[in-house]
Amino acid sequence: MKDNFIVGEFILLIFGFFIFSILLPDEEISLSERRKLAQFPNFSVDAVMKGNYFNDLDQYFSDQFPYRDTFRRIKAYTQFSLFQKLDNEGIFIQDGSVFSLSSTWNQKEIDHFIGKLTEIKERYLTKQQNIYYSVIPDKNAYLENTLYPKFEYSRLVTELNHQLDVDFHYIDLFSKLSLEDYYRTDIHWRQEKIVDIASYLVEEMNHYYVSREKEKKNYSPFYGSLYGQAALPISPDTITYLTNDILESIEVWNFEDQKMESVYQPNSSDIDSYDLFLSGPTPLLEIENPNQAEGELIIFRDSFASSLTPLLIESYHHITLIDLRYISTDLLENLVDFTNQDILFLYSVPVINQSSILK
Repeated sequence: MKDNFIVGEFILLIFGFFIFSILLPDEEISLSERRKLAQFPNFSVDAVMKGNYFNDLDQYFSDQFPYRDTFRRIKAYTQFSLFQKLDNEGIFIQDGSVFSLSSTWNQKEIDHFIGKLTEIKERYLTKQQNIYYSVIPDKNAYLENTLYPKFEYSRLVTELNHQLDVDFHYIDLFSKLSLEDYYRTDIHWRQEKIVDIASYLVEEMNHYYVSREKEKKNYSPFYGSLYGQAALPISPDTITYLTNDILESIEVWNFEDQKMESVYQPNSSDIDSYDLFLSGPTPLLEIENPNQAEGELIIFRDSFASSLTPLLIESYHHITLIDLRYISTDLLENLVDFTNQDILFLYSVPVINQSSILK
């Protein structure tokens, strides 16, 4: 009798949550997870026969589950406090910052990265072009006194320097950064902290760095990519971006959207505030600065360059940004004029160690 009562309560609880989830209005996005939430799927016989409908329905109920963030938070507290685990699904907190466990060494992916850079050089670049590359460390590289494993950063640099030919000139960034240069709730570096990085890169590429006085503007709250994964009540970051009259007047040509855009777009995304930098993930951008008469630069990049590039604009007449995560190498022949520009390959460690995402 007691067992039947417990089973009945359990069924009633599950059924109650089901009804509750139907009555509550659906949420369109999750700010904590920075993604769109599944909506109730449209019914069709074809979708049912293929099995897509029930998969979509399952995802819908998972995403729209009542108090989903609360239950995720309870799970995180349980993992850290009750079970004394060092991480919760690969996420941990140290010194007030959120971190993701470093990936293990992936030789196949690193070899692919080396092959990709070599392919681009052989297919598109000329002897007249200067080729540079830098590795952007993730913030785990600057953790001290930690029990968590670290990626073999020095081994990666050694491997790249050894495998890439002498035409690739390495610019070291590891000694120029610190943990304070990164957001607490995100993987990226803070723009206001990397002005010296911008200056250093330009000077290492034998070009003159130009930097006029800039105004600091704030955008908040910024819930970084690690915030939602942590599922804990952590105070959000504030994005500080640097601008002036010249940067406000610069127009950026977005090949994907076929339109001119501004350098900074604070309201560009309801999901990821970091997209205020150069519209976020974009295959191909061209930036022309009429105030600078010389200097052309092509950057093969990932998301880190979105916040760095505005700091380079005043130093160059023309900058091209290529993100091979979203555009095939084969298409560059028809879209980019490789002539006398300097070339900078600027990639973060996580992308290098997962380089198969580069097309």
